[in-house]
Amino acid sequence: MCRQAFSPIETACVGCGRQQNTTTLCQDCRRWQAQGRQLLEHRALYQYNDAMRRYMQAYKFHGDYILRQVFNDELIQMIHTLDMDVVVPIPVSTTTLATRGFNQTTGLIDGVAYQALLEVAQTKKAHQSQLNRQARMTRAQPFAMAAETALTGQSVLLVDDVYTTGNTLYHAAALLYQSGAQVVKSLSLAR
Repeated sequence: MCRQAFSPIETACVGCGRQQNTTTLCQDCRRWQAQGRQLLEHRALYQYNDAMRRYMQAYKFHGDYILRQVFNDELIQMIHTLDMDVVVPIPVSTTTLATRGFNQTTGLIDGVAYQALLEVAQTKKAHQSQLNRQARMTRAQPFAMAAETALTGQSVLLVDDVYTTGNTLYHAAALLYQSGAQVVKSLSLAR
């Protein structure tokens, strides 16, 4: 994989980090706001182009764990720049962890102190990557708090590998706000 094949996100929506010509809110973010959601001020480093799709296929689905190092330094730098109190990775199910052998998100941020505050509620549903946009958007809360955690007054950074619809991150943020988080922002490798 040639590093130059990846497209950095330069100008983006301030709500979801989508590449666009301005920093104004995109239609999706205006829809989130209309639903009463507090925007995540999501940041993504790269566009989900063909090179990123191939990278994710090799890393995430074929288990080439060493590929976690490709973007590790950039993600760590961004996490430090955002200066949040707590870093929380999006979890994978116990089935996925057993099958794949790793959580792709924690692999990408290897070297960062994080708290595994969320867990996947045990359900027999399709993987997120197997769902179309409509199914992703109507998906019920897939997470639960891993333990009673008081986040009162803290700023929390959610980290995921790919932001597709935002639904995963908004579900996670809802639980963190319920646990007292003052601010929840999010970061992903790709959008």
